[in-house]
Amino acid sequence: MKVSKVEQALISPRYLAGPGAPEWVTAALHAGAGWRHGQDPLVPRVILSSPDQKSMLRLEPSLSEPWWHLSHRDGRTGAQWQASFDGATPVELIAAVTDALTHPDYNARAMAEPYKLLMRAGWEVASSSDFRSPDSRVRGERHNYSGSTDWRITASLYADDPVWKARFSGATPRVLVAAFLAALSDPEPVLRSHEQTQGLSLHRITMRWRERPAESVAQALPERIEQLAARRASPLPPAPPTPPSTRRHSR
Repeated sequence: MKVSKVEQALISPRYLAGPGAPEWVTAALHAGAGWRHGQDPLVPRVILSSPDQKSMLRLEPSLSEPWWHLSHRDGRTGAQWQASFDGATPVELIAAVTDALTHPDYNARAMAEPYKLLMRAGWEVASSSDFRSPDSRVRGERHNYSGSTDWRITASLYADDPVWKARFSGATPRVLVAAFLAALSDPEPVLRSHEQTQGLSLHRITMRWRERPAESVAQALPERIEQLAARRASPLPPAPPTPPSTRRHSR
């Protein structure tokens, strides 16, 4: 029996590959991580909230504002932070953040150092904490605003011609910023369909086409959801035993 195949493009650098399918983020959060949605299906807007109601993702197309807004507010501790991403931000980068946020041991994970990830990938990091990609198409900076230092990352085709911007407030957990920068600097290409390559700047990217079984392409998102759901259902590994005290007791 003849296997049906479709062509997909492998595009690098990934930060200029176009947005991709938003379901890679939204469907994964809903079906894989248990986030709830309550949007009107007739409105081109998605609002998802975490099971504990502390985190929210809003996707709303806009001509002049970021499309993606991720926020967190903990009324008990007072902790709050926000992140936003323009509409052309590749979904793989946004998914890296939401995957890290919904990881079962998110609160116990070690604090990552974002700049080390970039330097290992060959990116230039200045002493001022600004950074840029080897091709200078992506630039990032720590921006001091009203006493709070936030992150601002911009991908551009030309100077003063941004393709997308991402922003993280100063209180955003470092592990989430590190997840975004790790995905951003990953040299692996990302996959796009024919429709998703329309309008890309072909002289700024490398694009290779390959045929893949149609069934495999169709199963990519369900498999991702299944993996996230399995991760959520898996019990956390037990904490290491507390070492016995070596302190001497006085009589």
